[in-house]
Amino acid sequence: MAESLTKRVSGLVSCREGNIAVMSALALPACLGIVALAVDYGQLTLERRQLQTVADLAAIAVASDMAHSDDAVLAHLDNNGLKMVLRTPQGWKTVKGALLPEASVAASTGRVTVEKGRYAPDPARSPNERFKPSAQLADAVRVHVQQSGTLFFAGMFTTPPMLSATGTAAVSKTAAFSIGSRLASLEGGVLNAILGKMLGAKLTFSAVDYRSLAAADIDLFRLAKGLATDLNLTAATYDDVLKAEITMPQLLSAVARYGGVAAGASGIVSELRRIVPPGGETFTLGGFVDLDQKSRLRVDAKSGISMKVGLLDLLQSSASLANGSNLVSVQTQAALPGLGTVDLNLAVGEPSVSAPPYRIGEPGQAVRTAQVRLSATVRIDGLAELLGTKITLPLYVEVAHAEAKLADIQCHGGKADNATVAIDAAPGVAEVSIGAVDPSALKNFGSKPRVTRARLVDTPALAIDGMSSTTVGGTQIKRVSFTPSNIASGLTKSVSSTGLTTSATQSLIGNLDLAVEVKLLLGLSLSPPKVLQTALAKTLGAVTPAVDTLLDSVLAAAGVRVGEADIQVTGVDCANPVLVQ
Repeated sequence: MAESLTKRVSGLVSCREGNIAVMSALALPACLGIVALAVDYGQLTLERRQLQTVADLAAIAVASDMAHSDDAVLAHLDNNGLKMVLRTPQGWKTVKGALLPEASVAASTGRVTVEKGRYAPDPARSPNERFKPSAQLADAVRVHVQQSGTLFFAGMFTTPPMLSATGTAAVSKTAAFSIGSRLASLEGGVLNAILGKMLGAKLTFSAVDYRSLAAADIDLFRLAKGLATDLNLTAATYDDVLKAEITMPQLLSAVARYGGVAAGASGIVSELRRIVPPGGETFTLGGFVDLDQKSRLRVDAKSGISMKVGLLDLLQSSASLANGSNLVSVQTQAALPGLGTVDLNLAVGEPSVSAPPYRIGEPGQAVRTAQVRLSATVRIDGLAELLGTKITLPLYVEVAHAEAKLADIQCHGGKADNATVAIDAAPGVAEVSIGAVDPSALKNFGSKPRVTRARLVDTPALAIDGMSSTTVGGTQIKRVSFTPSNIASGLTKSVSSTGLTTSATQSLIGNLDLAVEVKLLLGLSLSPPKVLQTALAKTLGAVTPAVDTLLDSVLAAAGVRVGEADIQVTGVDCANPVLVQ
């Protein structure tokens, strides 16, 4: 009997039949638990995405009607059948307008909070720092949505989690702004020499003519549309026109046809078109203009923003690009009191690709002038104490780029014609020296030219060498604001870090390090006699205004000024709100 029982037990132990069923029975609860968790997790993920959609669309709805934010968000909830409540100072408001105290709001009811503020799309800031809560002049909104999640299986063991999502929307704002040099003082002969050399033509315009060009503005979109026609560009975008290789005669023809400038400036353009040689080097308008997203538009589409460029600035920038890296070397007779002939060597750096001088951009973007180097040798009527001995004044000026950054755009009421713009500008630092430089070194902007002591007076009896250097300007940033009327009129505002060039010239003269050699005394070098030093300073001081005008005219022909920057805002676009980070 015992032996029979042992055999039976041994048989059961060795039997493998039904093992799958046993294992399945053991694993089934775990599998069901995993499936239940997967279903709950999927449901929570779906609800989280739905909440994000609600937050994003509610933010856009509110940003579209900032003045009636509560009505906008409640209308959005009601239209989408969402039974949520909105936080207000008086309590929780339902989509039907009823106010509920905190205790009356069910735990499962979705809750919406709206926060107005200012948004700055500055890449230098982290996303969390770009939105600043502010009830005043708000142009952005942050919507926070919170609602209890749904658990189908895990709800037997725990309470549903609270889900939340945040959406931020801001009015899309751009402005057309520029930096350059609206000429304050003009010397026609110098401008004729510089621009004529760049254009390959002999110019004979007067200072009045140049003032007419400086006062005229060109609608860049209208000009680009006309250029597309002249260049036979089919179905062209503004970007196609900006990238097209053109010559100065082609640009002048387009300005004459489509510029829409006054008769005086139009006549000068026609004269330029007649005397500028055909062909020549090509350039692109995109070398100094950036239209941002507007460049994608077809030329027959409305841009929605005004983008204007000064006619003289346009001609100067185009001529500089067409001239390339060539050194502009001219000798001219300055029609200024006390000055004789002037030898000029001018080198203009390439415009910045990331910050061209003319652009449409968002807050945080910038425009810059080009870097410029100038050496000038000026002959001056001489010292009375030395029987009218003439003076040679060698000047070297290096101007770093000036920069203007679009700091803020406020679209009051969401309308572009009520917008105000703030610009943070810093004029370029300039190094001004009396001394000699090698003209061939001016073109290499990768290295700094060496300034050496130069001979100012050279006679059989006497030689005077001198050297001086000063820095004009600084890195300080000044904010300039443009009102709607400023923008509509195209008002130009100047930012100055120091005085005008006059202070630099006077400083150079005051700091002159002189060495006098009396040749009749067998080459013996002496310290500067006080009478000669005083006479030299008196003579140079008398022509300081003329030297100021000369430098201002030459540098303005290159698009810069010493210690100053001219800023202009010509248009604003307050587009539909968009989601932002």
